[in-house]
Amino acid sequence: MDRADLMRGLTHFVMGATIVTFFAAAMQGVIEERSLIILIGAFFGLLPDTLDFKFMQYIETHHVVIDPHPDDPNPQGIASTLADAINRAAALKPGKMLKVQLHTMKLGPDLWREYAVFFDTQKQEVRVRIGPECTTGRAMIPKTEPPEEKAIGVASFTPKVIDPYGRPSEIASFSGPSFGFLKRKDGIVEVVFLPWHRRSGHSLTLGALFALIGYFFFDWLGSPIPHIYAAAIFFPWTAHLILDQYGHMGNNLFWPLTRQRNTGLGLVSAADPFWNFFTIYSCVAIIFWNMNRYAHQFAADPTRVTAFGLEIPLWYYLLLVIVIPISILAALIVMYKALRKERPEEVEMPVRTAAAAIAMDLGADQRLEIRERPVPHLMWRILGLVILFVMLAGLYYWGGTL
Repeated sequence: MDRADLMRGLTHFVMGATIVTFFAAAMQGVIEERSLIILIGAFFGLLPDTLDFKFMQYIETHHVVIDPHPDDPNPQGIASTLADAINRAAALKPGKMLKVQLHTMKLGPDLWREYAVFFDTQKQEVRVRIGPECTTGRAMIPKTEPPEEKAIGVASFTPKVIDPYGRPSEIASFSGPSFGFLKRKDGIVEVVFLPWHRRSGHSLTLGALFALIGYFFFDWLGSPIPHIYAAAIFFPWTAHLILDQYGHMGNNLFWPLTRQRNTGLGLVSAADPFWNFFTIYSCVAIIFWNMNRYAHQFAADPTRVTAFGLEIPLWYYLLLVIVIPISILAALIVMYKALRKERPEEVEMPVRTAAAAIAMDLGADQRLEIRERPVPHLMWRILGLVILFVMLAGLYYWGGTL
């Protein structure tokens, strides 16, 4: 697990905990009875990814498995196998998918051989490039690249293919990715990145099922607020799906009624450190506000546990604690990127990844296409932000009555 995965996990964990702090009954239990209901919300805020990466990933069945040997990776064989899988997918019935698993090449306890694959939809080719050796943390080791004639493999495929991911996929350490080649109704083959991810484990229906189970379980235990426990399961789960929907991959929101993932809103990248920091920081600030809010209501001696009085309006708190600091940070980042763009570094990197090498070998128009992914209409992107705002506003105003 790399730093980006840890940051994403922490974001969902903190968001789940934040959702629970909106409920008056939940916070009363925390203040008066030392309840652990906040941890339940944090757990279910993280659970969709846990289900996918700890269970769904390993029960997925694959039609083709590519396991290159570290001593003889054979990039041409990898490219030919992938191109053949695409051709086979084109012969399937519409709605069917052929799945391919790519494995990593481990050289030692902390040593791997990196490689990358790219589906060139313009030239109808699969490109494979073997890269340098790298550590588990994906730090590339200079002067370990194979000779050029042994590093590249290219194979053609016949059907029209679309690849929403649209960029070279890097295979380095730990487990490799899988691809699904989906035969669509229009005859086009769509490349589905990580076909096991964000499907049944990322659906509102499964979240509702967990909430229903939680309701009956805590009711059976004799809890006076089983509905609050159900809400502490369902809303953090839903918040996870909303955050994921802002990326490019999307979710299968109504499984099993729907079978495939929808398209993400493309607002942010899940690996973007700024937006993960913004979410975590904002959630922590909201947690402090809600704790202060309910401490005044339920604590025996509020002056010992509150940080500020209730006379401070919410808008002033959000402006002073969240909006202004984050705006300053964002402005500094924009200025830094602008300076870097005006004065690009002329020093060439000592080693390039295979994915970067593939991108550099493409024409200028294709490199531009890689950088600019297609995104949904602006109306849908605005609606996605509105839904999150409405949910948080509703929890704030009605959470105190539950």
